[in-house]
Amino acid sequence: LVALCYFFYGDAYLSSGSNFVRMTFPWLFMSIISPIACHWVRRITLQKFKKLEDWPKRVVWSILGYMFFTAGFAKTTYFVLDMTRYTELVPSEKNFYGLLILVSMCVLITAMLYEGITYFGKWKDALTETEQVEKLHLESQFQSLQSQLNPHFLFNSLNVLSSLITENPRRAEDFVDELSNVYRYLLRSNERELALVGEELRFIRSFFHLLETRHDTGVSMNIKVGQEIFDKKLPALALQILVENAVKHNEISPGKPLNIEIFSQQCTPPAKSKMNECYFTCQIIVRNNIQRKATRPQSNHVGLDNLRQRYELLGVSGFDVVDDGQYFTVTLPVIAGGVETS
Repeated sequence: LVALCYFFYGDAYLSSGSNFVRMTFPWLFMSIISPIACHWVRRITLQKFKKLEDWPKRVVWSILGYMFFTAGFAKTTYFVLDMTRYTELVPSEKNFYGLLILVSMCVLITAMLYEGITYFGKWKDALTETEQVEKLHLESQFQSLQSQLNPHFLFNSLNVLSSLITENPRRAEDFVDELSNVYRYLLRSNERELALVGEELRFIRSFFHLLETRHDTGVSMNIKVGQEIFDKKLPALALQILVENAVKHNEISPGKPLNIEIFSQQCTPPAKSKMNECYFTCQIIVRNNIQRKATRPQSNHVGLDNLRQRYELLGVSGFDVVDDGQYFTVTLPVIAGGVETS
């Protein structure tokens, strides 16, 4: 502020204490309110244009906002002084407009500097989020592989296969085909974080075939998902995690069958997530009747927490888990767009 006033008034500014106070005071308000206004512009700009690729809009609106308030407050102060009878407080027009040019250059440099810092921060955050999504996906895929490759699962599958070879060779052949489909999909799923709804449904049918062969009429599955969302996406292995969770925690017997339902709800127009993916308010619901085992298996809830975190990192809302004592219901938001398949 002192440098500004010295630029305006020259040696007369420091010639006496009275001049120093009288010439400083009119510009004091501008020097306080202008940075506050620019900070407000900065905050609003960051709120309105949050994405990494929105940096040109942030730069343009920041420069316009800074110039409007900084030059506007300066011009207002100059106008008020010019209207008063204290002519010695009015700087020359040459000095004043020279200052505005200097201010414009400073505003441009400041805006670019701020945007450079912001861009680097958002790029770093996006990189971190991508790494977290990949980590969670790999954890989910590992958990699924671990649960399917454990000795208990293999022992049961081989026992079922052994009995089928003798009793029903044709059914044994189908069982082997579905078992290979399950392992093939599990091994491929580590190549992507999201999978097509249609692929997930084909996989879950193969997975359920294994369950049905083992438990017979003790388990049933009803799938009603509209074909219009088959080319949309879900987190990979999401359906398998939920079906396996239902089988793990509930009694299964012909007298008390476990009924699993997978159905979709009507879609509404898409919106954007913070990872720049389109998502619909369309949802896939996975629901099963509750008939908890007398001895509950140990569970660290990795599957459900993993799904919840993956949706949060994708910036997609709507994932929900409801246990009303009669049904266990999980809502999976559907993400729009195709994915690369292998």
